[in-house]
Amino acid sequence: MAAATFTIRFISIQSHASSIGKGMLLSRSSAHLPVIRTSSCLSSGRTTPSFSSRRWTSTGTNATSENNTMDWSSYFLLRGTRRTYERVFMVPCGLLSLLGAGAYFAQKDFDPTPILGMDQVIVYGLGTVAAGIVGLAVGPVVGNMVFRVTHSKAKPLVDMMDKEFHKHIVKNRADPTANSVRNPVPDYYGEKIKSVSDYRKWLRKQREYRRKATFFVGDD
Repeated sequence: MAAATFTIRFISIQSHASSIGKGMLLSRSSAHLPVIRTSSCLSSGRTTPSFSSRRWTSTGTNATSENNTMDWSSYFLLRGTRRTYERVFMVPCGLLSLLGAGAYFAQKDFDPTPILGMDQVIVYGLGTVAAGIVGLAVGPVVGNMVFRVTHSKAKPLVDMMDKEFHKHIVKNRADPTANSVRNPVPDYYGEKIKSVSDYRKWLRKQREYRRKATFFVGDD
């Protein structure tokens, strides 16, 4: 009887010890596992913004700031594009004027009576050439209008930068009163400036012109 009681107690003690060991193992293993909390995110309905959404927001902010400001490199690029428009439209405007004037004078009846002491054919020819020259002069105006229509969003900024660029040119260009054959004024209106580096070269040429005009005036 005593032996049976001892055996039952030993088994119960062993089972209790095994349950304690399993609990310790579970606590140790849980101490090394990361805690993942998903219930709070799901319950609140919030999601973490992805990298693409944040980048899209920053890109939109930069686009908004670029709509309000313009750097000099972008300005010179648009300025070159505008000049290309003006030069390209010189050709069709000149041809249209030339052909239109030629067609107009060709339909007129020939009269041997001289005009201003010259034959009518010569006068008609000179009028046709003059119309072509006028068309060439109108071409840049038309090209500028087309540029302003195709770049309507950048038009206010380009106008503002044109005024600022003109202020820089007027402020830094040399005095043309000392102009001479040996020392001509370098690009007085800044028409050859196409980039920031060109502007720096222009400034150096203006300083060189002033130096020559100051120290070598007597050599002329």
